[in-house]
Amino acid sequence: MKVFRENSARIRRNAEFILRDLGGCRPGEHLLLIAHDASRENALALADVARELGLHPLVADIDSYGRGQRYLAMPSLRPLRAAILASDAAFMLTDQMLTDFGLFLGDGDAMDASLTGAGRRYTLEARGLPEWDLRPEEIIHFRERTSRLHDLLRRGGLLRVRTARGTDFSCDMASGTDGMYPVLGILPFYAEVAVIPKLGCFNGVLMVDGASQCAWAQRGFPIRPAVPGHQELHLEPLRIDIKDGRVTGCSGPAAQVERLEKWMYESSPHADLADEIGLVTTTARENDQYGWLIDGTHQTHCVHVALGNNTRRGELIHAPEHCDFDMHDPEITLDGRLLYAEGEFHDEVIFARTRGR
Repeated sequence: MKVFRENSARIRRNAEFILRDLGGCRPGEHLLLIAHDASRENALALADVARELGLHPLVADIDSYGRGQRYLAMPSLRPLRAAILASDAAFMLTDQMLTDFGLFLGDGDAMDASLTGAGRRYTLEARGLPEWDLRPEEIIHFRERTSRLHDLLRRGGLLRVRTARGTDFSCDMASGTDGMYPVLGILPFYAEVAVIPKLGCFNGVLMVDGASQCAWAQRGFPIRPAVPGHQELHLEPLRIDIKDGRVTGCSGPAAQVERLEKWMYESSPHADLADEIGLVTTTARENDQYGWLIDGTHQTHCVHVALGNNTRRGELIHAPEHCDFDMHDPEITLDGRLLYAEGEFHDEVIFARTRGR
């Protein structure tokens, strides 16, 4: 509590921006904050600011139901489900890798919907609320970038991604995709455009030189702490070859190959399909520090590709099995036009094209 008292002015600024500007909360609305032991103080602080803004906040503490690993098996609780559905806006402060709105509502599709902010359901990476000095203009800009890039890709063209380590893959945005989604429901720092390749239309080589979710997704291997030095970034890249949207081979560090093959081929159906291209559009350094702490993926200045077994590719991002792999410092082009290179987005291309110029 001391850190919250000492940083009350900063917390108020941060909370007001999150609730009002990112969550669209307005006076008179009913707000639900879903918390557990690690995020309880954040939830109470947000509730205090919500009251100041004229909202009606309710904190739902689910720690006793889902503490620790049991979040993954937590049953859908009828009172929590009813509270979510009755709220104007709901913020989940618990770790998104341990639970999600799909589990809360007893509807697997609701997890994907919440990633886009549908129904004004948001995942709030609440760690750091007393520490952040949020930069509203920057955050609003990369959220706008996400929407513009999404619109640009929907117009078509050949998307190509390459890295210095050897990643080189492509996908036709006009005929080779089953869906695209602007992921804007993870607040306040994260954003991406998720592209769902059509079966048979993704080709290339992934040289995974960033963190992966494979140890976590496998759940049979020790979970490494997602802090610098423990994401296996010191290893040689894991090479994954993909032809017509399916893994045809892999090579690299023995531990990573073992995990990948075990995860892919012990799943039914096999999780050897290229299910998603994730174009991370945030450049906020706090994303890497406060988000994705379990596995350390979804970092800034990365592209990730997810393997999985999605049989509903036109409807969902996440299959029953879904595993992301990060690749650092990509060059991203669309029909040869440079969208991202050397750590910077070429916003003049992204914004101008979507304005129709």
